[in-house]
Amino acid sequence: MDEDEHPLLKVPDFLKNHPELQSRGINLTLPLKPFAVYQTDPLAGTGFARLQMNLESPNHMIPAEVVRSPSQPPLLLMPCLSRIDSVPFHNASLNFLLSFFHQIAEGLEYLHRHRIAHLDMCPDNLVLAHDRHTVADRRVEGKKVYIIDFHTSRQLESPPGTQPAIVLPYTQIDFPSGIKHFDPYSWDVYCLGHVFENRLQVFCHSRPEPLIVRWLIRWLIGTELRQMLTFMRGLVYTLELLSNLPAILRRLLP
Repeated sequence: MDEDEHPLLKVPDFLKNHPELQSRGINLTLPLKPFAVYQTDPLAGTGFARLQMNLESPNHMIPAEVVRSPSQPPLLLMPCLSRIDSVPFHNASLNFLLSFFHQIAEGLEYLHRHRIAHLDMCPDNLVLAHDRHTVADRRVEGKKVYIIDFHTSRQLESPPGTQPAIVLPYTQIDFPSGIKHFDPYSWDVYCLGHVFENRLQVFCHSRPEPLIVRWLIRWLIGTELRQMLTFMRGLVYTLELLSNLPAILRRLLP
């Protein structure tokens, strides 16, 4: 199907003729999400701009550039990476699974440290950079997980542990027991547990569940300690330790 068959697939003229895109030799051919238009809350812009100044780990925000023109709306340019469904979790090692979880937790903790709540953590809002992506954009790190879609995110006044509950926006994770008011940092961690659950189901398609991962997911979804920044830091440290455990044992054993 092309733009002649469906008008939603047509690239708008103002984008085709955007002077900044033309000067860079960028030729737009196809919209990826024609039914969705996202706009980041302007109040959160300062926080995201600050994070973009340092894209090294533990920051897991995708590299992006705001292109401004005197006569056209600003554009946000970023590389197109792969969905996490592209990762073969069904035959991955436990070490790989824990390392993957560690990256996501590391990125979320980094956001919380800067008083930013994502508020829509889910598998669809995570992407992975493969080695081929590093060729197209050298700012991208191969095998790194990136958090995307900040259109409902909030830059908060208070840090974790002191932030009061807010009315949650629409999210892809269902609210527990109809609750709509939640500490935003806690909500992120609750959703993180469901992201881990989603990937665990793929990982365990034809093998038993690792008990340590099942315990971790229950801990994330069920504990009230999730609202503390120190909890997130402890989670990041624990996942890093667990993912490195096989290598540590190999060094220790004769």
